[in-house]
Amino acid sequence: MIPIPEFDEFHTVSDLHMGGEPGFQIFTQGPLLARLIQSLGDGPPAEARVALLINGDMVDFLAARNPRYFDPLGAIAKLDDIWKEEAFALVFAALQRFVSRPNRYLIITLGNHDLELALPWVRSHLLARLSGGDDAVRGRITLSFEGAGFACSVGGASILCLHGNEVDPWNVADYETLRRQGRDGLRDLPFRNWTPNAGTKMVIDVMNGVKKQFAFVDLLKPEKEAVVPVLLALDYSQAPKLAKIVAVTSHLTWDRMRLATGFLSAEDSGSGAVALDLQADPTSALDRLINQTFRPTDLGPGTAGSEKLLDDIERLVDENADPLQLLEGAQAAEQLGMFGAAWDWIRRKPPVEVLLEALEGVKQDHSFDLGEQDDTYQRIDEWAGAGFDFVITGHTHLERFIRRKSGGVYFNTGAWVALMRLTEETLSSPGAFEPTFQRIQTSSTVAALGDLVEYRPAVVSIRREGSQVRGVLQRVEAGGSLKFIAGS
Repeated sequence: MIPIPEFDEFHTVSDLHMGGEPGFQIFTQGPLLARLIQSLGDGPPAEARVALLINGDMVDFLAARNPRYFDPLGAIAKLDDIWKEEAFALVFAALQRFVSRPNRYLIITLGNHDLELALPWVRSHLLARLSGGDDAVRGRITLSFEGAGFACSVGGASILCLHGNEVDPWNVADYETLRRQGRDGLRDLPFRNWTPNAGTKMVIDVMNGVKKQFAFVDLLKPEKEAVVPVLLALDYSQAPKLAKIVAVTSHLTWDRMRLATGFLSAEDSGSGAVALDLQADPTSALDRLINQTFRPTDLGPGTAGSEKLLDDIERLVDENADPLQLLEGAQAAEQLGMFGAAWDWIRRKPPVEVLLEALEGVKQDHSFDLGEQDDTYQRIDEWAGAGFDFVITGHTHLERFIRRKSGGVYFNTGAWVALMRLTEETLSSPGAFEPTFQRIQTSSTVAALGDLVEYRPAVVSIRREGSQVRGVLQRVEAGGSLKFIAGS
């Protein structure tokens, strides 16, 4: 077996998303996280080898001022701006103190909101700041930015940590193009064009602008394609801006095709990648998204176009079918018909009722259930194989504890950012929903949402206890105490 690092204790958190302008920062738990980091450094015996892993999306370049799909030249300045921001400075200071101590190890993996950290010059800058220029400290920092995740062991029990976007077609990272960007930058060559994934386009083209008026769209879980009709219900004048979603859905199809073919870097026609026309008609594509959520009886029979297309793609990928069939499916989607009647139907109903219907699926949703075997778990469980005792992800912002079918345990550490959950009782009727509707309609900052927002800061800890190795998911509560959530 390939050798992997061994620790006496291993702790991991995920999805800090440090970044964003004041008022729109979704990470506000800096003092609490700093206290946790200090306790992990101070608590165990000095001779114990203690590791802390931040499992992706430590910072959020997509939320920075003047965000870009990918910013190789501006990333260092953006990182420095995040570092000195009052809301985040305590965390970076705590990380510096932690890793400055002997036998304390810091590992950072890459997420889908902080890809620029993998560039050689940004990586070197991050290392220099974390280590204070001390080579001994630098040697206790591991930056795992190649897309392989991080593997280690505690007491003979093997651990694999992945961010989770590795199996998410919306947010797949093109590590090969990322490597080439770093290579070209070091050689002072022009940077290649960066084709963002669907999730990045969604954030930059749509969400960043809309959340300045409706802060809740950045926090609502679970995330569904119904976000488009949700936003139209709040403000129909947003329709021209939301037409950009067509590019997102096109890129979603394209990214799934690239995953299936193995050509993640479709930079030129000579790469062998399948070509796809991304210039779909915005109106028809947006109509399909609307019809997917709203199915009024007077529209007659129809097909939820984008949902059916994505389901077909999933099936073909799972069956290892000829990738060219995916292209045929994409072309067929353009023949599904127009759903203009859905627009008229939406505009005839009160906005509160339209938004309520857009959120209909949330009523029976199980995304917050600790044992829910969501898509990320199922794909990671298959991808990781049976060789690890503990498999840990983040990315979804939703905690998980599941005993794997092949043996061992799966954890998702959730996130340290604000979350918004709408209960079945809140969504039971227009009258019950009206107060919440008014709040989210008028709240342009996270703080204004008040008690509609909750925080679930969590840490997964794996330690040897006697002859056994135990892994636990714990919630970090006010004051720094730890509340047991689940464990092996």
